[in-house]
Amino acid sequence: MRRVLSSTYPPAIRPQPQPSAQTSLSRRDADSFRLTSSHEGEQFAILQLMKHCLFQYDENEFHSQQERPDYDPRERLTFRLGNEIIGHIRCVPQQIWLHGNLVSYLRASEFVLAPEHVDYANVDAFFQCLDGTFDSHGGAFMMHRTSAAMAQRLARFGWVPLSNQFHSTAATEPFLVSVRGESPVEESSVKANAPAARKESGLWIRLMRQVEADALVSLYEKSYERNQIGTPRSAAMWDWLLRRKAFDALYVAIRGGNKLALDDAIDRIAGYAIVKDQQILEVITQPHEEGVKIPLVNRICSDLYEANHQQFHLESPVSDPIHTLLRKVPSPRNSPPSEELLVRMPNPLQHLAEFCDVLHQRARSRKLELPLDLGLLIDGEKYCLHLGKRKGSLSDGRLGRSYLELTSAQLVQLVLGDLQIASLVESGQLHASTQVALQTAVTLFDYNPPWFPAVDVLPMG
Repeated sequence: MRRVLSSTYPPAIRPQPQPSAQTSLSRRDADSFRLTSSHEGEQFAILQLMKHCLFQYDENEFHSQQERPDYDPRERLTFRLGNEIIGHIRCVPQQIWLHGNLVSYLRASEFVLAPEHVDYANVDAFFQCLDGTFDSHGGAFMMHRTSAAMAQRLARFGWVPLSNQFHSTAATEPFLVSVRGESPVEESSVKANAPAARKESGLWIRLMRQVEADALVSLYEKSYERNQIGTPRSAAMWDWLLRRKAFDALYVAIRGGNKLALDDAIDRIAGYAIVKDQQILEVITQPHEEGVKIPLVNRICSDLYEANHQQFHLESPVSDPIHTLLRKVPSPRNSPPSEELLVRMPNPLQHLAEFCDVLHQRARSRKLELPLDLGLLIDGEKYCLHLGKRKGSLSDGRLGRSYLELTSAQLVQLVLGDLQIASLVESGQLHASTQVALQTAVTLFDYNPPWFPAVDVLPMG
């Protein structure tokens, strides 16, 4: 009898089969270890482990995290062999906008394993223990930001890389030429005598002053609610971020004059941008001031050019039009690889089942003829997405004529809105059995991945 997986009554879904040798090895290793939440008295032992595992680990960063407004010692999970702590990972509960809804997830960082215990079996056992305790920590998935090299290693253990379309790189001088229409070299004499706050496009753009902190809190909150992008950030969290100064500069764009008096309307700050090294990590504007982003980036790029930086990087939501502009500008060769985002979702099929209501609403609003079926062949396992007249559901054991063939990693990306279906089918990385399957999938599954602000995880130093 075929089982129906619905968002209303979600039954457990049987795991996909794995090679028996690997399964028995992983089970034996997982039984030898345990993963537990830490308590206040174990913080020093965890710090010593971090310093033992990471040569350049900053002790100040550890203590600064303890001052975070929402810090909880239990977010530090310890991997134990008997009573000995041999590993650690920090999982901070967060929320993110996904498909128009706020979704809980875990922001994972500081994964370490004592060098004497590092081997494939132990790392695999670590993550199996993590998956086993996933439900107790809450969240639909885990997100981890890391280097490209580490991302390749972690992909062997079930971590799925997200696309890097949130990241753009451009050369400073060509960008300034494209925006201003003239070489910045021709303006050097003017810049030498320019004031600290420079007026561009009716704006005053300068470094932020502490008295303007409340305006930033209000601006971010408006953008967060209106655009449904990013993670929530309280006034207390803003205060912590500003005090620890993990970034290099915070620029603000002000209308109506350079100074902002204490009794001024905070709406006069039209936007802000946060910079670290040559990276613009966050550009946020008032909901009606999207055009402010270009002058902000222009000012930052100009300052970087004056400091002899040949390129700069921008992190912003995939839907931000500024990416299109930057990608038209030449970028230097041999640019260092950017950080990558990895996600871990122990049960993506269940989340797809819970997503059926949203898919059903999309099908109705986008005038798809109902009922319809879209098969999914996931690593050889058959599933069928059925959107009826009144609701949607996901069932296993049936495929149909029109289906997509994808991997379990691509399924995770699909659930998170991070799968560019049409281009992947064209390149042969994804297979659609019929043109109907392709058109249906493209209509139902938008490419709109969540945006994870780098500022929230920016380390000190």
